[in-house]
Amino acid sequence: MIRDITLDDITAFVVVARLGSFAMAADELLVTQSALSRRIKKLENSLGAAVLDRTTRSVSVSTLGLEFLPKAIRIVEDFNRSVDDINEIVKVRRGIVSFSCNMTISDTLLPEILEKFKDAHPNIRVRVHEDSSPQALEKVLNGQSELALAQFGEGHPELEFEALINDQFVIVCHKSHPLAQSKSTTWAEVQNERFILLRTESGTRKILQRNLGDRYDQLSNDLQVGHFHSQLGLVGRGIGIAAIPSLVRLSRKDLDIATVPISKPVVSRQLGIVTYRGRTLSPAAKKLREVAASIMSGFEK
Repeated sequence: MIRDITLDDITAFVVVARLGSFAMAADELLVTQSALSRRIKKLENSLGAAVLDRTTRSVSVSTLGLEFLPKAIRIVEDFNRSVDDINEIVKVRRGIVSFSCNMTISDTLLPEILEKFKDAHPNIRVRVHEDSSPQALEKVLNGQSELALAQFGEGHPELEFEALINDQFVIVCHKSHPLAQSKSTTWAEVQNERFILLRTESGTRKILQRNLGDRYDQLSNDLQVGHFHSQLGLVGRGIGIAAIPSLVRLSRKDLDIATVPISKPVVSRQLGIVTYRGRTLSPAAKKLREVAASIMSGFEK
């Protein structure tokens, strides 16, 4: 039956047809002549006709064999090409990796991560989804991303989190502001300052609310924006101060902004690598994870 034909049978036919000799073909395939003959016989029985004409002195391709040979060659070449492609992917010489990245990491550490990764693996195609942390995690859950560089927050039971950055909140102010000269401050000391806050739906704002409790409600509330970039832009104009995660400050090195550590209490968020529990990463994603982990764990506040 046709379904009984194997790749070894087809390969045997292709090699004998190319070399015109059972002895030479057996040497190339590293099998005995009798084993090679059995493969050809099995192929012919399955096809219902001879693909080779044999005499005591020569071997030639039959009329049916001439019809089948180009297809057989294509089958063998397609298989070998597929195996080569998989080997290239396993060796991280080819392939594609898709991952998600929250906006803070995208604005700060992502260029260094991608530069280092592409230097080592120039032929790997990279697809980055820039999202909020909840959206980044959702893409891992639905399979759009193999991993995410993000804040885990309350997480999800099907996701695993490798914490790499303890991103502490700091106060940022214009360099002309009196706070700029301070080595550190406390929430009580800045309570009467004009704060530029994120909007109520912001996950970062919720972290501050959880940690500060009633003290957060006492901060000025007349300026609210949607993104860190807007906060920093206003701080850079001296319009007010802001409490931001330390990593965020790296996104606007062009501004005349001072950074002041704040405590009582110390507030921080955890950033790291999120993967789907039990799902094996592709070789390219594993290498990207290694690069991201090395750079993120080396972040200095």
